[in-house]
Amino acid sequence: MTEPIMISLSDLWQFFLLGAGAIITLSSAGAIIANIIHKAKAPNQKQDERLTALEEDVKKIEQRLELGNKRFESDADKMFSLEHAMKDSIKVIIESLQALTAHAIDGNNIDQLKRIERSLNDYLIDKI
Repeated sequence: MTEPIMISLSDLWQFFLLGAGAIITLSSAGAIIANIIHKAKAPNQKQDERLTALEEDVKKIEQRLELGNKRFESDADKMFSLEHAMKDSIKVIIESLQALTAHAIDGNNIDQLKRIERSLNDYLIDKI
């Protein structure tokens, strides 16, 4: 058992080629695995990009909706004040017509006509 181990130059060359082949095989396998992992993650990256774009769109829509709500509230306030102004003006007009009709029928109601005239003048001065 004390025999010396003899390695020839061709054995050494074969060992070197075996090692180089193993390194090339492992690096190729690593590249293939890295490529597979990259391709597996690609849909997630695309999905993340789409989600980010959609989130930005939602923020823009929410801002527009908020602006629209503010405008709607402002318009609703204006409509409310216009509605009250119309009710007041219709009331004055109806009272005036009623007084004119009563005066046309019997020729009286001059005091009522004067009161309506004052009311109409006050309304026109206050509102306009």
